[in-house]
Amino acid sequence: MGKDRYALIGWPVAHSASPLMQEAAFKAAELNASYELIAVPPEKLPEAVLNLKKEGYSGWNVTVPHKEKVLPLIDILDGEAEKIGSVNTILPRQGKLWGYSTDGYGLAKALERNFQLQTPGADILFLGTGGAARAAAVYAAMKGASVITLVNRTLARAEAVAENIRRISPSCRVQVLSLSDQRGVSVAMRHAQVLIHSTSLGLHPQDPLPFPPSEIPSGLPVFDMIYGTTPFQQILQQQGNPVASGWDMLIYQGCRSFELWTGLPAPEQAMRQALTNHSKC
Repeated sequence: MGKDRYALIGWPVAHSASPLMQEAAFKAAELNASYELIAVPPEKLPEAVLNLKKEGYSGWNVTVPHKEKVLPLIDILDGEAEKIGSVNTILPRQGKLWGYSTDGYGLAKALERNFQLQTPGADILFLGTGGAARAAAVYAAMKGASVITLVNRTLARAEAVAENIRRISPSCRVQVLSLSDQRGVSVAMRHAQVLIHSTSLGLHPQDPLPFPPSEIPSGLPVFDMIYGTTPFQQILQQQGNPVASGWDMLIYQGCRSFELWTGLPAPEQAMRQALTNHSKC
């Protein structure tokens, strides 16, 4: 029996730790399967999806910049993915491509594990509205968050996310604030139960801080979608903020992808250990 093949498509993808995590999962579950990285430039996306289907891949993940652009290439969208407006997990089934979004699930589980925060009834503030944050904000609203605050440099982008949330979750109160509105952001932070940092600032050592840490209330939990430790996280920890990085979100969205592909419970511990070993390198 041949090996089942899985992959991650994106541009770029060389930095991804997903193969370590998923191959550890396949080994723990005693599955004859592999997971590879496939760099796909935007103009080659339709061709790449067709090739993956034609070559018999058992499933694949989708990362930036393809999570929204891949939608027209999907035959059947899961209800949550349709509302979120992006896909990060694809499953070929009975000749058709099924699309799912596991980013929001990943964040919700990570908040639960790190801060004991349940999404229903939560007041969540997002600093930045990039792709994963958009998916996570809509997912949180769908799962019963009471308040979602979107803080962004570009108001138009945040407003588009807010409109989507209002349409699908009328009971969730959504507010959009400009990053320059210091007073408004300060008030929102005092009420929030968690701050989600989802800008790209912090990916490189020379990056400026995404927000003045001294203006973040001491004790407010901060979840940083960036993997690994950053200066922003270190300063927050020093001033008494509980902090978690994006590793847990990656683990839980990866667990959900594994379960969708295989129909088996994800071996979370094996996946976590693989990433822990990687982050120590």
